[in-house]
Amino acid sequence: MFKVVDNFLEKEYFNEIQKTMLEGNFPWYHSYGITKEETKKDNFYFVHNFYRDFSPSSNYFNLLKNFLDKIECKSIIGIKGNTYFKTNKKEIHASHIDYPFKHKGCLLYINDNNGLTYFGKKSVKPKANRVVFFDPSKDHASSSCTDKNRRININFNYF
Repeated sequence: MFKVVDNFLEKEYFNEIQKTMLEGNFPWYHSYGITKEETKKDNFYFVHNFYRDFSPSSNYFNLLKNFLDKIECKSIIGIKGNTYFKTNKKEIHASHIDYPFKHKGCLLYINDNNGLTYFGKKSVKPKANRVVFFDPSKDHASSSCTDKNRRININFNYF
């Protein structure tokens, strides 16, 4: 169903990614609704598209090239960073699929927090430099965190 790998990247390389995404001038863009299934205007998050519409869409794309080599990516479908802000009460977002066809996917967690990722009845807790590999064409869900200011990850869809 899914596979979790801690300390996936070399520490120095992970720290470079983490520092870049946490710095104040990293560009994040507001998005209504956590998933396509959600339409509530008060449910939002921020995204950074590294790769979409068949090409790099960010000046930060090259930061992820070593990661893509490590996961043996042959072809990219999409890569995006996600930032969910702290909520007073944990909110589990709508279950969704990323694309309706079989492909590979993984999440790279940028910081420790208690905003779980759900795969059916099982879940994974975000931990800095933890990667979870899964089939994004199957239902999964994210959640907000209550213990840190933000929950940050990078979502990779690829072949």
